[in-house]
Amino acid sequence: MKGVLFSLIMFFISIFLAIFLLTQRASIGFYSTQKAIENRVDGMLSLIKNVFDDSERAIEIIGRRACVAAINYVITNGIPLSAANETIAELMLNGSINSVNQSLMEHATIRDWSDTLEYLIETQGFKAKIEILNLTISPLDSFNLEIDYSIKVELSDLKTKTNITKSKRKSISLSIEYLEDPLYPLNTYGRVINVIVKSPHWMNYSSEDTGNLQDDLINSYYHPSLYGASFLDRLEGKYFVQEKYRRENPIGLESFVNKDKILVAGLPVNYYQTNVDYLYFSNANVTSHKVVGMPDSFRLDNETTINGMTHLQIYNVTVES
Repeated sequence: MKGVLFSLIMFFISIFLAIFLLTQRASIGFYSTQKAIENRVDGMLSLIKNVFDDSERAIEIIGRRACVAAINYVITNGIPLSAANETIAELMLNGSINSVNQSLMEHATIRDWSDTLEYLIETQGFKAKIEILNLTISPLDSFNLEIDYSIKVELSDLKTKTNITKSKRKSISLSIEYLEDPLYPLNTYGRVINVIVKSPHWMNYSSEDTGNLQDDLINSYYHPSLYGASFLDRLEGKYFVQEKYRRENPIGLESFVNKDKILVAGLPVNYYQTNVDYLYFSNANVTSHKVVGMPDSFRLDNETTINGMTHLQIYNVTVES
């Protein structure tokens, strides 16, 4: 009788152990599956963050290339753009101007960037869709553009049947320094070019020593301006900041036209006009003054510029009586 009872006890213990082991195995399997899904989701979220971060670098590079392509189009054709901000956006997205492909943007558009990233992500076992939407270009200040865009990333993992979609609105600053100023070739039949370089002497001028001012004239360095055309305005062949681009802060540019370069290019020179570029090229009806210590052909007007100051004040000059 005791043997039978012992056998029954051992039987139930064996059943209990078997059930316990099976339950533990199921629990471990479930935990492992959940952990694998969590790791996969973490990997997907990390990928999306990397795409968001990389988009800023890509937009900056593509945006600058699009600016170069826009400048090249204007100079080559001698025709200003009708809407520079929209043209740059079209170049970035499609590599074209008015639906005509531009060679400088070949394999260098936002679509090319997103296609490459989607392919690289798929090599890691995910399916990806990356979209750049609502791309806008506007002046940020005199020497920078602002590019705003929305980015949408969709990732799916067939192994874990997981789908993640995230969107974000982003903004980057794009420097226009060392790009060519289209206003010069547009107004000199393409004979004179000038590169946008911010003056190293800005706000450091003396009537007693005009060396810095002379250096700005020789190199046609650029200064911020309240009314002088911004980079986008210049792509459109405009001399003054247009209302559509205006901001609360100054966005305009001005440089000193080097009249000697104009003369060497075989073009007539207006020696009596101010050397401030947007006023010189527009042949504005302003009073211009000879400046003590400057070349005989240099003239400066007394029109208002930034900080509520006039050109004579901000460049700290003495006019010849």
